Amino acid sequence: MKTKLFKIRRFFYPLWVIGVVYTFYLCIQILFLFLGRLLSPLLNWAWKLEVLTAEVVRLNFFLHLFLGLIPLLVAFNLAEKAIFRQRLLPRFFPPSAWARRDLCFGLALGFSLFALLFLAFFALGWVRFAAPPFVISSELLWIAPTFIVAALFEELFYRGLQLPVFTAHWGLSPAIAFSAFLFSLAHLNNPHLNFGGLFAILLAGVLFALTYLETGTLYLPVALHFSWNFWQNLFGFRVSGLAFPTFFQLEITGPTLWTGGAFGPEAGLAGLILLGLATVATLRYGDYRRNALFRRLGLTPPTAKDRP
Repeated sequence: MKTKLFKIRRFFYPLWVIGVVYTFYLCIQILFLFLGRLLSPLLNWAWKLEVLTAEVVRLNFFLHLFLGLIPLLVAFNLAEKAIFRQRLLPRFFPPSAWARRDLCFGLALGFSLFALLFLAFFALGWVRFAAPPFVISSELLWIAPTFIVAALFEELFYRGLQLPVFTAHWGLSPAIAFSAFLFSLAHLNNPHLNFGGLFAILLAGVLFALTYLETGTLYLPVALHFSWNFWQNLFGFRVSGLAFPTFFQLEITGPTLWTGGAFGPEAGLAGLILLGLATVATLRYGDYRRNALFRRLGLTPPTAKDRP
C-alpha cells in the first residue's frame, strides 16, 4: 500500500509543483493587466492586446516582459517562499568559468545555421529580394530585446522549471519528452501552424533540453534560443509563423516541403536539417566541455568504448 501511494505521489508531485507556480503566474498576470488598464489613461498607453501583434515589436516587447518574464520570476519566488518553503529549483545562471563560452557558442550557432540556410536557398533560387531589399525602421531596434525576453521566459519555464522537476520524479527521458511536448503546445496559437511546424517545435524543445543537460545551466539554452529566433528573422524568414520587421524583405519561392511555406523554415525539411545540425554541434560542444574538465583535473578523457 505504501509503495502504491509513493508511486502515485511521485507521479503527481511535479504536476502539483508546476501547477502552483503556474497559478501564481496567472494571478500576477491578471494583476498586471488590471494595473495596466488602470494606469493607461494617465500614462497614455495603448493597452489593448489586439494591437500587440508581431508587426508592432515595441508593444510585443512589453507584452513579453510584463505578462511573461516578470510574472514568472515573481511566481518562482512566491511558490518557493510561501508554499514549499524550500528551494525547489537549481540556480539558473550560476557563476561559471564556461558562461562566456556557452553564450558565445549559442549565439554563433544560431547565426551559422541561418546564414547557411539563407545561402542554400539563395543558391537554389528559392528566395527573391523584394523591393526594396533592405528596410530599416525604428521597430528593428526592439527586435533583439523582444527575442531576449521571450527566450528567457520560455527557457526559465520549460527548461528551468519543468525539466528539473519532471526529471527528479519521472526520470530523464520522460522529463525531456513531456517538457518538449508542453513547449510545443504553447505554440498552438501561432499563425499558419501545421503538423510539420508543430513537430519541429517539439524537436526544438528536445534540442533546448539537451543544451541544458550538456551544460547544467541556462546560458547556452537562452543564447541558442535567442540566436535561433533573431537570425532566422534577420535573414528574412518567418519565426514560427510570425513575421517580424527584418533587414531582408524576401519572397520565398521554393517548394513548401523544404521551405515550410507560410510558417517558415521550421515547418519544412530544411528546418529539420538545421535542428539535426544543431543537435550534433551541441553534443560535440558537450564533449569538448567534458574533455576540458578532465584535462584540468589531470585525468584522461574517456573514449567511446569506456562510456556506458
